[in-house]
Amino acid sequence: MQQSLLKNLCLSSLFITLIISCSPTHNYTLKRTELVTESDIHSIINKDNSLLYKAKINLYNHYYSGLIILKQTSPGTSHLVFITELGIKMFDFEIRNNQFKLIYVFEPLNKPNILRLLENDLKLILLQNLLNQEAKLFERNDNDKRIYQTTNNKLKNYYFVKANTKTVEKTIVKGKLFIKEKVDYIYNDSLIAKQIKLKHKGIIRLKIELNKLSTNL
Repeated sequence: MQQSLLKNLCLSSLFITLIISCSPTHNYTLKRTELVTESDIHSIINKDNSLLYKAKINLYNHYYSGLIILKQTSPGTSHLVFITELGIKMFDFEIRNNQFKLIYVFEPLNKPNILRLLENDLKLILLQNLLNQEAKLFERNDNDKRIYQTTNNKLKNYYFVKANTKTVEKTIVKGKLFIKEKVDYIYNDSLIAKQIKLKHKGIIRLKIELNKLSTNL
């Protein structure tokens, strides 16, 4: 009886230790909660130039490739447009004051679950769930990285930010126990991400890879 109880206690302690060590904020200290603005992080959407990315999207065993255009059309309003290599427009989202509005979608993609998935992932890539939101700020003394943590639909979003450039290098979406989704941002000498990769974990089969083209619009 005592051996069984001791074994259960050891397993419980091991499980708790694993959960804590797997936390994205492990070895970081909670500093405060604050409103995150563009003075705290560098926006993915460039206000001075429209951006052009070569796009690869794998969605439920369907592969799409083409160009994604990020273009600010007026102060506070931008458009995200995806056009295939054959010149077919797949979708067009308007982004106004951190709100997404669907302007156009290619009919085969016009399904509620697909549109919801695309919108959520594009919002994640463009940091729409962080900008102008209240977030917990975690810092570590031995390097220049910090983490912002927000909660969205019962999921926790963790944004890993390089303090000196204010660029987001990685985003993790985590449920109660496991990582659901991950976005990696790769930069060169500029503050504009040259490559962005999004990948779902588990049963959702969606991958997005964006590679910046040198030509701005």
